[in-house]
Amino acid sequence: MDAGPRFFTVEEANALVTSLELEFGRVARVRAELGPLIDSLGGADAAVELLQEDGEAPPGREADTERLRALAGEITAAVERVNELGCLVKDIDQGLVDFYALMDGEPVFLCWQFGEPAVSHWHGLEEGFAGRQPIEGVTVRPPPFMN
Repeated sequence: MDAGPRFFTVEEANALVTSLELEFGRVARVRAELGPLIDSLGGADAAVELLQEDGEAPPGREADTERLRALAGEITAAVERVNELGCLVKDIDQGLVDFYALMDGEPVFLCWQFGEPAVSHWHGLEEGFAGRQPIEGVTVRPPPFMN
């Protein structure tokens, strides 16, 4: 039986920032390799076709096709690891992650973006990133290892 989404306090969400930084750092490194590989295989449409179960590698490009599949698998695994923490990856390109929370008894999302030192914003469930607002009373400081 599904217990529903996990709800976070600001402190609980912030405790995951280091893990999120590691995962999205991995994704950024993979994406840096993925872009040129996709281009060399004929662009995004060709890459999507190759990633589908019946996609066949062009002659002589089997190794590149396998590398494409491996990199795509690394990104998928990173997203799954983040989601397993109870977070929601909202945008892999921008590194956006939301956490369910309660504000004045109403469900909202705490939100974090790759590169931010802490979770310091929130938005309504239907508003998205454009509706971000600062969390009152949250002081954002970099982790001690960044000082």
